[in-house]
Amino acid sequence: MSQLSESSPQFESPDLVASLGELARTLRTARRSTPDTLETILRSSLTLIDGADSGAIATLGKDGSRTVVASTDALSGDLCREQFEMGQGPIVSEVRHFTVVVSADLDKESRWPKFAVTAVDAGIRSLAAFQLYSSHEQVGALVLYSTRVDAFDDDVVSIGEALAAHAAVALLYAQDTENFQNGLATRDIIGQAKGMLMERYDIDAVQAFELLAKLSQQENRRLHLVCRQLVDADHPTRSVES
Repeated sequence: MSQLSESSPQFESPDLVASLGELARTLRTARRSTPDTLETILRSSLTLIDGADSGAIATLGKDGSRTVVASTDALSGDLCREQFEMGQGPIVSEVRHFTVVVSADLDKESRWPKFAVTAVDAGIRSLAAFQLYSSHEQVGALVLYSTRVDAFDDDVVSIGEALAAHAAVALLYAQDTENFQNGLATRDIIGQAKGMLMERYDIDAVQAFELLAKLSQQENRRLHLVCRQLVDADHPTRSVES
């Protein structure tokens, strides 16, 4: 759902289509980390979206966590945090419910008056916020700021929506890949610890795992941390980062 008219103009510039295609290919690059993906999203946003002077990517968790995960400069990150502290602004008020939120003139903005004054005082006159993704646990948003009034018209917003769609897929892929790699590393360190105990105490794999689980409970520490400590103590060079 968007706050813009459903009849928003479509962009058909060959150069723009080529740029979005290149962005899509770049974002799909294998082994691209989440920080790299975030940096590419922001850099491409300022390049492809006319009028955008700065931007930030923020997340809101179901648990109440609110985080600025990347920003082009200190001001854009600070403006997102101001929204968190004030409890008003496009990120905290509307991005969860709308795919796009635009304020053409923050000096006349009535939806978030307190935040609008702060933004104008900092030299920001208009903004556009795009929902990157929305899950049961978390919402991600890309917020672009401009020093000009009416910087984000319907054509520009259409470009932003296309960019956000590419960015969302790439960002979730990068996060899933890192989670998977972390899972493999955790499984590996547990396997190393089990093997050490099996050899040292002449026990089988089930008994070794039960012993590790018991140590985890006794020390009130996660299993992979207990395993890493054991491996590091006996074979430091074999330890695998989780």
